[in-house]
Amino acid sequence: MKYFHWKVKREHHILKEFEKDINDISKIDKIEKIIPWRINRQQKGSSDKKISFSYFTQSWLKLKIKKWATAQELFLVCKEEDKQKVLSILLSLWKIDLNN
Repeated sequence: MKYFHWKVKREHHILKEFEKDINDISKIDKIEKIIPWRINRQQKGSSDKKISFSYFTQSWLKLKIKKWATAQELFLVCKEEDKQKVLSILLSLWKIDLNN
């Protein structure tokens, strides 16, 4: 079932460790929607939480969140002119890896 709760699409589960972070991201007024994607298992991982910026498209930013050997992509939907501002806000809130 697909629905939005406070800008966050609730189709896929969200990594438990990142629930608070995603709720904080949803409070950024420039962001229209947050779409978490499927959770993936990876070969290796770290016990540290990690948020990395992947790239911009015309209407969203792609982030990757990781903890242990689990990763999830987040798509932040916003207007073209707000994308850089949103990234700046995210950088001020968290240590985000810009090199993916």
